[in-house]
Amino acid sequence: MRSLFPLIASIIAILLIGLLELLLLRFLNRSWWRKKLIRRAAWGLPLFGVTMVAVWFAGEYYALDLVAYPAAALAVLTFILEVGLMLSLPLSGFIHLIRKITDHLADRGTRPLSGKTDPKRRLILQGAAAALPIITMTSGVAGMTSALGGVRVRLRKMSFPNLPDDLLGYRILHLSDLHLRHYVTLETVEEVLAEAARFEPDMVLMTGDVADDLSLLPDMLRLLEQFKAPDGAYATLGNHEYFRGIKQVHKIYEKHAVPLFVDQSVSVKVGSASLFVGGLDDPQRMGAKDIAFYERAIDKTLGQSHGNDFSILMSHRPDALDVAAQHGINLVLAGHTHGGQIGLFGRSAFESLWPDRYLWGEYQREKSQLYTSSGMGHWFPFRLNCPAEAPVIELTRG
Repeated sequence: MRSLFPLIASIIAILLIGLLELLLLRFLNRSWWRKKLIRRAAWGLPLFGVTMVAVWFAGEYYALDLVAYPAAALAVLTFILEVGLMLSLPLSGFIHLIRKITDHLADRGTRPLSGKTDPKRRLILQGAAAALPIITMTSGVAGMTSALGGVRVRLRKMSFPNLPDDLLGYRILHLSDLHLRHYVTLETVEEVLAEAARFEPDMVLMTGDVADDLSLLPDMLRLLEQFKAPDGAYATLGNHEYFRGIKQVHKIYEKHAVPLFVDQSVSVKVGSASLFVGGLDDPQRMGAKDIAFYERAIDKTLGQSHGNDFSILMSHRPDALDVAAQHGINLVLAGHTHGGQIGLFGRSAFESLWPDRYLWGEYQREKSQLYTSSGMGHWFPFRLNCPAEAPVIELTRG
């Protein structure tokens, strides 16, 4: 059932937004609704999207990439067009209302020297109403194009007041949400690792959802082994590891030198300092925060207390920060959210709606800090001002 969740969710999303688009067009933009061609297109858009989603998943199921890829692109494009219309049609409807009121006032002669509708004014308002859907849909297509671009690898400094001297300048390559298959390939990973090598990271940490095609996971782990970060590479689970087959995931990791932490940890000596690295299991469920789960998982992960070690916790979901702060964990690295895949001023566009979900970037609770990566990949190929990333976290004192 879980493997069908993306299919069901995609169809529901396209149908619901399509229905809203039809209602907005029918009741707020009646002059457009009267045109048969526009009416047919409005009905056809969600039906076409649902068809493409079905073809997409059929192609996935039978491993027919030549079918799945184009259908996926068309399904995404349909969704983008629907969202663009949903955002712009209320504004277009408002402009139509203004035009209707001004035309009515002009025809009644309520203004001096005005005995009939001004054709220039009407033309300007009609053009403004038509321009809004075009602008929003063009932005959506640009977002889809952006999603298919490269992964941004950059140095990101995070300051900690009591950082041990031997950890000053310590660098961690954070990889999350690769979703290896369509949009992020092994070639993409090779490019990211080559770019990251310029920053000479000391350790690589992966926070789940690594491969949607598990046949690619062994090669991915071999690439990390070849990268030879001085203090190694470590991984933890995401919900997609469970979706794709958790038993097979464990078997693959057992054959490679990249440890998979499931409520487990290790202490790494860095000069005279000790670096505690732990990794949490994933709650698997979608929806509200599962605080009780994180309390159990973190208690188990800490096991023998990290004491005075500088502590880093890998959690696929950033929700762990609330509980990690109670235990004095210094740094939590997470992903899962993809930043909502739409950004505004360097934060997720949905930050104000869900401020406690820590969608993208740096956060702090008490003495604990969190970095939520927007992820390298995406299940839904659309990003706008929220680029795919593989940050290199540098520990500094401040």
